[in-house]
Amino acid sequence: MINGFNIFLIILYFLIVLYIGIKASKREGDEDYLLANRNVGFFVLTATFVASIVGGNFIVTTMAFVFEYGVAVVWSGVGTLLGFTALAFMAPKIKRLADKYKFYTIPDFLYQKYGKEVSIIASLIIFIGFMGFLLIQFIAGGIVLSAITGWSYIFSVLLMGIVVTAYLAAAGFKAVIRTDVFQYIIILFLVVFAVIFLTKAGTINIENLQLFSGGSVNTFALVLYGFVLTFIGADMWQRLYAGKNVKTVKKSAILAGIIVLVLLTFLVFMGLAVQSKFPNIVPETALVVGFTNFLPNYLIGFGLVILFAAIMSSLDTFIFVLSTSFSKDFLGKFERFSKHDLVKVTRIFAVLIGVMGMLLAFYLSSVVQVLIPLAGIYFTLFPVIIFSIKYNLKKKAAILSLVGGFISAIIALFTMGISIESALIGFPMAFLFLGIGQLIFKKKDIVVTK
Repeated sequence: MINGFNIFLIILYFLIVLYIGIKASKREGDEDYLLANRNVGFFVLTATFVASIVGGNFIVTTMAFVFEYGVAVVWSGVGTLLGFTALAFMAPKIKRLADKYKFYTIPDFLYQKYGKEVSIIASLIIFIGFMGFLLIQFIAGGIVLSAITGWSYIFSVLLMGIVVTAYLAAAGFKAVIRTDVFQYIIILFLVVFAVIFLTKAGTINIENLQLFSGGSVNTFALVLYGFVLTFIGADMWQRLYAGKNVKTVKKSAILAGIIVLVLLTFLVFMGLAVQSKFPNIVPETALVVGFTNFLPNYLIGFGLVILFAAIMSSLDTFIFVLSTSFSKDFLGKFERFSKHDLVKVTRIFAVLIGVMGMLLAFYLSSVVQVLIPLAGIYFTLFPVIIFSIKYNLKKKAAILSLVGGFISAIIALFTMGISIESALIGFPMAFLFLGIGQLIFKKKDIVVTK
């Protein structure tokens, strides 16, 4: 339990975020709501890249994985840096097409190349993945807030959901960007808390400091996890589209990758500090245990504010990705909307998805068990997206890759159980099906736009 001052800090944080988000709606045009007028500068773009990655799942699962893999979890940060570097390298091609054809989502990019069928299948995979990522943010925040404050889990989830949904409905992507900057600055204070954790822990078990302690398969999986979810993240592409120009996007992406790697490294050592003192706890509670045992009572409120800055910065991103996925990638493929009508529909879906996320989070409680299968499903997008940036694939081959990879991932999860190994199955199968499709199908259905 925490004292009244700490509760005041938490409530003050939520009120400030709500104020910033709603204030962003003033004098806002339709393009502002959908993509911040495609004019986001270097500092703000860097902040929103980092804030989108460093969410509740990032913090809670990083510290939880430390209990199994030790310092080797740092490899996922290396993968994230590589993902941002690849995104920077491909930015000229992607950004040029996005500005020319007014893309808002990854399926818009695929629609321009291959038409409705491919974009809808990709939208479905993105929706499943990001709906799960949204649940993880609610679950992580609800567990931690209820455990430390004594508030009920349901009230904790409702508090987060209502605040985020309110400012998203009001200001959309512009609110996401504005609140991300505030939350990015708060998140950087994780470094201070990492030092406190290490000071209190005193020593760390030497066997947990082996970079390859997880084995070659798990090391590869951790790098792949960071790389793929960054490089083909629907949230990352929206930010790339929103950048002022290619130069800004490239510089911001590379700097964001470095910052994320540094923050993840500090989180890993926070997890190791908790493990050294409390080796038998449930790994997903590592952050709560660390806060309650390593921080002075007057700092617990500040620690929770940092955590919720991370959670809320990803929570609003995922709701917005899902709402644009519904309005633009599903409904928009069957009925043409004006930009103004698209904004109205997206607002409605932002509210509906926020409510749906809260309701589902009431019945789920395991972050890691949700994250692993979702990552495996989302990986199946990778072959089609990465090759489509430079090449024009055969439409039927793209469909075969997406569908075949998705089904393979689902079968692996049911037959092998939830594990890193089963999550990897859909990834090579999507490549395999793409290669088969390119060989057996003879006709390119749609010519790529140069």
